[in-house]
Amino acid sequence: MLLNTSIVVGAVCWIITAVLLAAMLGAMFAPDKNKMVSRIVISSLFLIPSIAVIPLSFAAFILLSIMFFIILISIFGIRIAIELIRDGVPEMDEDGNLIENTVIKPTAPWA
Repeated sequence: MLLNTSIVVGAVCWIITAVLLAAMLGAMFAPDKNKMVSRIVISSLFLIPSIAVIPLSFAAFILLSIMFFIILISIFGIRIAIELIRDGVPEMDEDGNLIENTVIKPTAPWA
């Protein structure tokens, strides 16, 4: 059931994105409002290529994201990345000095 719903939602999003891309390209090549027929013709000509471009752009985004992650890890290193994830990004003042967070543990009033 979940797989079927995911496939239907993915297909609907794919078609909507392709139609919107084709309409945008049609409006770009026929910007005048009085050329509505030529805008519709150009948009329908761009519909088939835009249906093919949407999955390719999704795959390209995934590949670029993976490459960006690999480049960042190779520049900063795995140890620094783990420290940043664990401790968070450190705060700095205007001069570029690190602000040390002194953790004050709350004590009971009777202690």
